[in-house]
Amino acid sequence: MLTVETLPVKGVYTLILFLSKEIRLKVGKLGTQRFPRGYYTYTGSALGIGSSSLKYRVLRHLRTKKQKFWHIDFLLANKNVHLTGVVATRMDRRVECKVNRYIKIKKRAKIPVPYFGASDCKKNCGGHLLYFGEENIKQRIATLYNEKLGITPITVDFAEMS
Repeated sequence: MLTVETLPVKGVYTLILFLSKEIRLKVGKLGTQRFPRGYYTYTGSALGIGSSSLKYRVLRHLRTKKQKFWHIDFLLANKNVHLTGVVATRMDRRVECKVNRYIKIKKRAKIPVPYFGASDCKKNCGGHLLYFGEENIKQRIATLYNEKLGITPITVDFAEMS
């Protein structure tokens, strides 16, 4: 079984989240937002080493007690949000916008909160949090990584959703 320890030092990653019921949540400067029940992905990158490595970033996302710095921190802190897995691959450059757009187009995903996770995005993504409704897209994300980047990603399952 793959674990967070198997993740590359640097790269792009996509968190797979399940929200068990609709919530309203204050998300930093984005204000109070509505998040419907269902599956989400959040795509980001970590290109540093040590505390700014991809492994450390994912471990931070898994922690329940942390300072809320990024938009995703506010969402992950909610008790109804379950991080079910992560798909990641080694990269030495920023490709999270490219991967996020590809997932959005291929799976016809919605952007539930404009600019979520992309307030500093230079590629006009619209948001790095995507919504898929009740479709569990965990397995499909790894396939989309392979299609777009030509690399078989590492997939780590955190929980099985029923």
